[in-house]
Parts: sequence; C-alpha cells; structure tokens
Amino acid sequence: MKAFIHKLCTIILATSICSGSAIAAEAGNQAFGELTPSWLDWMDGPQPWRTWLVAPVATRHFDRQAVIDDNLNENNPGIGLERSNGRWHWMLGGYRNSLRDTSVYLQLGWTPLQIPLGSSAHIALGAAAGLVSGYQNTDKGYPIVPAGGFLVSLETDYHVGLNLFIVPTLQAVDVEGFVAAQIKLNF
Repeated sequence: MKAFIHKLCTIILATSICSGSAIAAEAGNQAFGELTPSWLDWMDGPQPWRTWLVAPVATRHFDRQAVIDDNLNENNPGIGLERSNGRWHWMLGGYRNSLRDTSVYLQLGWTPLQIPLGSSAHIALGAAAGLVSGYQNTDKGYPIVPAGGFLVSLETDYHVGLNLFIVPTLQAVDVEGFVAAQIKLNF
C-alpha cells in the first residue's frame, strides 16, 4: 500500500506540474478540458475550473478521550489534487490516517452556498462524499469505505485557499468525528 501511495503522489505531482496549467488553460469552463465527458457539462458554471494542490495541515477529533483511549493520530500528512469551479470540487489524494495507516480518497464536493469576501475571494459551504481506503482496522474490515461530511472551502485569486472538512461522530459505524484542515495552492 505504501508503494501505491508513493506512486499516486508522484502521479498527482507530475500531472499537476506538467499539465495542470495546460488543462486549466485549455479547459475554459470544463472540469477536465477536452477529457471532460459531455454528461458532466451541467457542472460548469460562471467561475472557471482551477487546479489546486492540497495538503492536510491539521486534524482535531471532537472526543478528546477517544484520542487517548484509541491512540488516534492527529498528524495526518498527505498530498492531493483538486479541480474546483468554486461550486463543485473533484478531489483525489492520499494521507496518513488517524489509525496510522495509509489512506487514498476520491471525493466529490458540492458547495452551493457562496459567500463573497470582496472581489478576490469567497467562502463556499456544502458537503463532500466519496470513497476512502485504509480503515481495515474497523470492526467490519472493508478495504474501501464511504466517506463524507461538511465542506467549507475558501478560494482566493491569490493562488492560496483552505478546505475544512467536518465529519460528525457516527457511533453506529465506529466513526470518531473530527475537523480537518487542508491548505491548497492554485497554479
């Protein structure tokens, strides 16, 4: 799994550096440029699609006793790639999870509530859902599990942004709630 994460991070970084600007320039108002299937045209909006390199910077679980009892890790380094037009967010990446295992995620975020912060930034509120690996230590032991939560996204014209993921505690499926922050850089 670690070799897979290393390859994934290398692909993400190489793709973003080598072709990210080209995709953004060619894409106009399409999520993935010429590679965008026509059935995704409904996701296009007034803001252009932008490519972001994302990295987790902080995680904080709500149940502080669970952090101690379950020895949860709140230092979760990783790397990811996000394509966003401010309202829709395609997200792919990998990180070291709270169980000290490697996780890979693929998510789609939707942030319909837009709050402008002047002419060069906005905060978007909504949710994200998708799939994540690396939680085999759970009672059920599934290799890939659904993941989701609330998404708050700050995007600026200054090539810097921030994502906050807020995942509620779900005791029925053994999920300890948390808030995680990602810094993101646009290129």
